[in-house]
Amino acid sequence: MTLYRNAPNPVKADLKKQLKIFNVRPAIVSAIVSKLAPESFNDTDADPSGASGVLPLANSISSLSSHRPTTPIQDLKLERVEPLYVHTQRELEDIFKEMHTYFEGKESEGNWLKREQSCTKLRRLNAGNATEDLYNVFLAGIKSLLDGILKAVNSLRTSLSKEGCSVIQEVARSNGAGLDPMVEILLQNLIKLCGGTKKISSQQGNMTVDILISRVSYNLRIMQHIWFACQDKNVQPRTYATGWLKTLLNKEAHHKSHIEHTGGLELVEKCIKKGLADANPGVRENMRSTYWSFARIWPSKAER
Repeated sequence: MTLYRNAPNPVKADLKKQLKIFNVRPAIVSAIVSKLAPESFNDTDADPSGASGVLPLANSISSLSSHRPTTPIQDLKLERVEPLYVHTQRELEDIFKEMHTYFEGKESEGNWLKREQSCTKLRRLNAGNATEDLYNVFLAGIKSLLDGILKAVNSLRTSLSKEGCSVIQEVARSNGAGLDPMVEILLQNLIKLCGGTKKISSQQGNMTVDILISRVSYNLRIMQHIWFACQDKNVQPRTYATGWLKTLLNKEAHHKSHIEHTGGLELVEKCIKKGLADANPGVRENMRSTYWSFARIWPSKAER
């Protein structure tokens, strides 16, 4: 198998295709494919502690800037996925092409599991080499599947919705500004999810929005979405918006001009005033914490 590991990528792709043609048992295929991956991507490198299974949220976003605390979210864990490695552009494009068929039309008993499995496969591709070796192809595939991913996010099946959110979270962490062209529609759907009645889905939406804001490039539309959430009739988006605003402020603390020169600062002040006067005590309390982040960045504005 060492011979195949050092073989050209087209040879590796052909080997995987042949395994599928001859209906080799999945467990054997998985064992073989794992040996084709570069040695630098082995499990011990991915996790020096040797831990497996799930990752606490606090650890999963430890890679974010140390000066940018994120919205604390309890009782949510991210499951680790096994990386999936691809060796040619054609191989990656074929994977996306197959997924498209599962996301066509409405969700049904016949396709929901395939949709969930597809989301998991996207997470595995993201954890593998696709984001480095085939960056543009991978992001183009994500964009082409965006409608399907959002169908998963908005599913009434909690497990499917969770997988859809996890795709966005992990792709945002790995690709950051690569999601800039998609952030508008992503925020529209995720903030709507935050206002839903299912607690787990709402929390997943909250966490996903927070990660998106922390990773993509700032633009005024992001600030406008936060302002709209501050005015939502449901208390969850109003509560979550206090954390999103804090994340945004701390992220842009050393780039204040991004906010100041686009009219965003006025919206920031409106959000804070709205939250501090909110009818819900939880919103008011959370916004007070956000206010102090604002005061550290714009002390003269905070005193008014």
